[in-house]
Amino acid sequence: MTDYLSRGPYLELLKNIIENQNKTKKGLSFAIDGEWGCGKTWLLNELEKQLSKNKEYLIFHYNAWENDYYDEPLIAILSVMIEKLNEVTKQKSIYESTVDVLLNEVLNDLKLLICGMVQEVTKFDLEKSINHKKGIFKRITQGTKIVTKDIDNLLPLKNTITVVRNNIIKLSNKLNIILVVDELDRCLPEYSIKVLERLHHVCNEMPVIQILAINKKDLSFGIAKVFGMNTQGYDNEKFADKYLQKFIQLIITLNNGNITEEENILNGIDEGFSDALVIEKPQLIEFYKNLMDGINSRTQKQICKQVSLVHKLTVLSGHEMKYYSYGLLCCELMYCIKFIFLKEKSDFNIQHIQGNIFKIQSSNINDKYQIINPQLFYANLDKIFRTEYQVVTDIQISPREQDKQLSGFMCDKCSAQLMNYFVDQYYVATKWPNVYLMDEIFNSERDFLKSFKKILKQF
Repeated sequence: MTDYLSRGPYLELLKNIIENQNKTKKGLSFAIDGEWGCGKTWLLNELEKQLSKNKEYLIFHYNAWENDYYDEPLIAILSVMIEKLNEVTKQKSIYESTVDVLLNEVLNDLKLLICGMVQEVTKFDLEKSINHKKGIFKRITQGTKIVTKDIDNLLPLKNTITVVRNNIIKLSNKLNIILVVDELDRCLPEYSIKVLERLHHVCNEMPVIQILAINKKDLSFGIAKVFGMNTQGYDNEKFADKYLQKFIQLIITLNNGNITEEENILNGIDEGFSDALVIEKPQLIEFYKNLMDGINSRTQKQICKQVSLVHKLTVLSGHEMKYYSYGLLCCELMYCIKFIFLKEKSDFNIQHIQGNIFKIQSSNINDKYQIINPQLFYANLDKIFRTEYQVVTDIQISPREQDKQLSGFMCDKCSAQLMNYFVDQYYVATKWPNVYLMDEIFNSERDFLKSFKKILKQF
């Protein structure tokens, strides 16, 4: 998988931690803490891919969010272990024969264990129980997950945990065991706490390395809420820190990352656009970087997908043009963030600061925090647009300066070209070559943008 966010150093750090900890033959529980969309799942998947090449490792990957339909997380953890053991025992050449025997032995123990759990709660008579158990055993052998309603209400947890721990000890005699726990912060707070508790019951003081992907800020709020500590006067994170120390020994903070390869930074959104007007590809990339500063990569991809979809719908609605400029794409990105991600349906407008200094602003800012922080977005716009411009005015009423109406900006810079999309009435006000042809293209794009906004507002 391509490392778009330059996670190589983090990957090496995790591998070094695991390698050093394995030398001690002791377990460790550590977390990767980062915002939603910062690449935690990519990092875990790439780590698993690289470590799996080494036959000394046995890696169980437990996605807490995908398995939260199990009321009892232990069922999900067992299911994940069985799936993995089913997978590796079918690949004959991976391990030596003694390890293969061990894996099959543990696999059968866990299959019988989960069958016993089902039998315990179904309360069938003896004949029905035997037939039911055979059917469950067959489904598990085929790799099918068990989904039994209210299966965990009468689950004998203590005995189950003991059997699981005993089998982990068996496996650890031959293999280094890693348990990856992903998407924990996407679960409901009550379920996240239950997962942490079960992992502690199973792995505490065991030769297992646990790696948890979390958003500590969100998880802390959920923990404080469950324990009634989210009232005024309490520090959610401080309380949660103390609670999490019971389960996590080390937390590694993951930043939002930086895309280093410029061809990848645009997520392919520039396909079909060109430098038909003033703005060229390097300027588009610079605009994109400034606009998306502080926005995580997953959200950036969502923005690009939305822009691409609405652009295509606008073309199909009867507004197909010969050229689509990079400047138009810049405006589409701005409107998509404003209308869809900030939930603001008002337009942008040009604000005169002083002298020849102008900027882009919004007539209505939604202060309620959405997926993107509105203050961050408008600060990014200030970085792009707030500057001094060569202004062209059109005399509307009298020769007096205050009666002149803004009609455009001299396109001596990227931001000036973009400002012209937001002028109420745009006239030829450039030093471009072939000015009439380019002005025709530009006005067509302004019309296209109007239709783009209409369709965008329908989402």
